[in-house]
Amino acid sequence: MSADININYSSFGQLSDLADTLTIELSEHLITFCEFQSEQNKPLFVCYYPIENILNYSISEHLINAITHFRFSKKRYAHVYINYFTAQFTLCPTSFYHSENNRALLEFNTGSVADKIVLTDDINTDIKLIFAIDDALKSTLDQLFPNHQLKHTLTVLSKMMMQSEELVKENIILSVHSNYIEVVVKQEQKLLLTNQYSIKTQEDVLYYVLFILEQYQLNPLTATITIVGNLDANSALITSLKKYIRHIRLALGHKSLNWSQINGAPQHFNYTLLNRLFCE
Repeated sequence: MSADININYSSFGQLSDLADTLTIELSEHLITFCEFQSEQNKPLFVCYYPIENILNYSISEHLINAITHFRFSKKRYAHVYINYFTAQFTLCPTSFYHSENNRALLEFNTGSVADKIVLTDDINTDIKLIFAIDDALKSTLDQLFPNHQLKHTLTVLSKMMMQSEELVKENIILSVHSNYIEVVVKQEQKLLLTNQYSIKTQEDVLYYVLFILEQYQLNPLTATITIVGNLDANSALITSLKKYIRHIRLALGHKSLNWSQINGAPQHFNYTLLNRLFCE
């Protein structure tokens, strides 16, 4: 029998007047927030706003409702960092990159982006990630947070994989969500893969992981895989992965993060949200 992915959406910490930084992670199904006290790299409050679209609201409308609900609209943040998930992205080697070709290249790989805005992130000096964002959503973000910094979620995950001391020996980082996974693969500090896959069950996750190991000729007995995402340590998915792959571990956050205000939050939870501070 297929098993669903069980994601933990517990909130951690509490609202604080000391918060001067807000990070937001946006997708079609979920908006996640974290308030920070940035001088101390201290997360203060993590919360979630699931999107059910019963009323067929746009992501922009859901975002406004969420910000009002959690009272973030009453504050002025010195820094706002936004991670945006979309399946409309592509990678381009820097040596072949020409900004005027962004839209054509993206549409060639992902289909029409219509009147969406096309943006580009630098993963490292060799690779750029090109992605599309709805014009109305980008306008809402510009109005709410004029000085926000926006990146694709895979950019953040890839930067952490390539730069973080905690991941220097890892071959794969696997970010698990309720209906998709994001995967970054490297070998000898060279980026091999940055991609995302739609999933419905934990068997889908296992299939993709084993397929990637085979595709890149990584031995399940020696390859090192780090898991991030809101999965409990004893979840059925992690137990299943350990049956086939020897070296599985849950991620540790950046060594400079101060966890004192969100006790009880495992460091592999909300990984790209909390570690975004170190990707600028």
